[in-house]
Amino acid sequence: MTGHRSWARLFEPVPGSRPAALAGLTNGVAVGFPLLVGVAAGDPAAGALACLGAYVAAFTNKGGPRGQRTAGLAVAGAVNALAFWAGELVTDLFPLALALLTALVFLAAMGQAVHGTVARLGTMPATALLAGAGQAGSDAVGTVRAFLLVLAGGLWYAAATGLLTPVPRLRSVLAAVAEPFRETGRHLDRIAAASHRPGGDHARAVAALRRAEQAAQALHGPDGDEYLASLVAPLLRQASVLVDLTAALAETGAPPQAVLEPFTAASRALADQIAQVAGLLTRRPGRGTSLKDMADAMATLTLACDRLRSRAATGQEPYPAVAKAGRQRRLLARIRTATGTAHHHARTLRGVAGTRIHPAPAPQAPFDAARLRATMTFSSSAYRHALRVTAVAAAVFTLVWAARLPHGEWATLAVLRVLRPQYGATLERAGQRITGNLVGGTCAALIIAGVKEPALLAVMLFAVISAGFALRPVNYAFWVVFGTPLVLLIGDVTQPGDWGSALERIAMTVLGSVAALLGGYLLWPTWDHDRLTEQTTEATRAVAAYLDAALNRLTHPRSPSTDQTRRRAESILAKAQTSQQHARREPGHDPRAVSDASTTLAVLATLMEHLTALTAHSTRQAALIPGLSDYGTHAPAALTAPQADERTAHAAALADALDDMRLYLEGLHTQRLRELATRPDGDTHVRRTIRDDEPVIGLLTKIQSCIGRLLRQPA
Repeated sequence: MTGHRSWARLFEPVPGSRPAALAGLTNGVAVGFPLLVGVAAGDPAAGALACLGAYVAAFTNKGGPRGQRTAGLAVAGAVNALAFWAGELVTDLFPLALALLTALVFLAAMGQAVHGTVARLGTMPATALLAGAGQAGSDAVGTVRAFLLVLAGGLWYAAATGLLTPVPRLRSVLAAVAEPFRETGRHLDRIAAASHRPGGDHARAVAALRRAEQAAQALHGPDGDEYLASLVAPLLRQASVLVDLTAALAETGAPPQAVLEPFTAASRALADQIAQVAGLLTRRPGRGTSLKDMADAMATLTLACDRLRSRAATGQEPYPAVAKAGRQRRLLARIRTATGTAHHHARTLRGVAGTRIHPAPAPQAPFDAARLRATMTFSSSAYRHALRVTAVAAAVFTLVWAARLPHGEWATLAVLRVLRPQYGATLERAGQRITGNLVGGTCAALIIAGVKEPALLAVMLFAVISAGFALRPVNYAFWVVFGTPLVLLIGDVTQPGDWGSALERIAMTVLGSVAALLGGYLLWPTWDHDRLTEQTTEATRAVAAYLDAALNRLTHPRSPSTDQTRRRAESILAKAQTSQQHARREPGHDPRAVSDASTTLAVLATLMEHLTALTAHSTRQAALIPGLSDYGTHAPAALTAPQADERTAHAAALADALDDMRLYLEGLHTQRLRELATRPDGDTHVRRTIRDDEPVIGLLTKIQSCIGRLLRQPA
């Protein structure tokens, strides 16, 4: 079962990714059309070379404004064609071919440290060089003809995508803004179904919110539209409010049995309404719960809470259950208000969704000799990786040349695609590459063996290209599944029926992937498990800084916003969690140390969720809670004090402050029980104080529990 999960994980979608159907069709036309023209003109080999030029250029398409994108693709098409030509010319000149390959691979690995254009081109010039070197020998005329066809394919791709890619419009931003609403609706629905997953559901909603905020940045700046930005900003604020309120609701736990059914109905109705906001933004409103049904569900919940309070007045129910039900009802009421506001803004934006936007050009890093010299030191992980991938690619290229292995360029290409800066990421990529090649290569071999008509192959290629590029953002393994048949079928157009090449290329891919794993292990490896303790400590400090800011805002409501410290903590914690996942797959790691780090990071993620919920309960009354000031002094120090005995002392003081709060809350409950006999429905001062303070004290108790768990972890 564990092995099955490991293989299934290779195909897990990237968080927040969706199939890019329109981009798939655009690339299907831009890459596949030259092949169709070649087949129609009776020269499928020429069509295949032009298709190859377009295919290689497609990997340098980084988006951006139309003019900048088209110019960049034209440059990439020319550079790739020159690299292909060079590969053809040096096919029989091994030393020169090796020198060109190592230079191109090293430049690609250094990327942004050299120049922005080099980073944009990536490994595609090296790929074109290998493709040219892998061509059958031809005379000078044939070599020039192949160069021109590859160049024509690259330039065609630049022009075709310039014409076919729709102009950017506001609806693309709104699609990203819809995601946090969709995730929050799912989170609320899971709370209603009692299937809430601590950490996971909230983390997905927060990640979607951050992606939405990033997408909305396209509306700002000198080329943006501040009017559209002013329309989107309130919607993002409501998304943020809903994310926090839903986290606060999840922190309250299961509702009292007396209000369980109406609570579930109201939560599901609100989840449906939140999902409708996402539908409005993506032009898929759907048919969900009506406003009347939602109002009826909330009214039913209010009546159930009133009945529960009446039973408490006669001693049939404990007052804490009344307070909990009331707290949950009020949170749902706040979610309802925020959802209604979001509905209003979403309807307003529907009318301007087709407005053209003007995203700012991506900044291009110019050549900077000082920056390059600073990067080219062994203390730089980028430089070590550049040396590593260059050395492994050169070694594999030499091996396949010396052994005269057929389709040996596929082994070198596998090195370029698989070898990553961290070994854990290399291992994951190797699994995806090998699995994708086995699946895709086997399918391609069957197609090659059964389909002999070039026109039919060209049509099938269009479908494969479209599907591959549509699924490329979802998961790299999906791309390999479709990308392998794509390249094999392009080759089959020139050499029909050669299904054995598919098996040879699969074997070369396995060879290159194994070489990448060995190189990543032996040559200046960067181990995530070596950095995990440092990253875990950094994450603890970042979360402690957010804890300090949140508590300070609780005691001083007019203090600065906690957004900046919260975002920093989220970012550092996410990086540490990624390193921890990679460390588990690395050889030689200490399983106990990685397990301890995993536990610490999980507790920090839970603590982040508690703090998010705490921000939803910030009121002036909460600032008056006895012991809160002491709590705010000792809680962050319990995590960051340099000595263990200091952290223990702060934790003890934290427990004392919390005891004062509990005694204070018990006294309020006693007073409220006396009031219920005479004023069960009156909104008295005691009732308001309990309403404001009890959720805060409850969350502070959970935060103290998290701190205690962190202190019990091995140093």
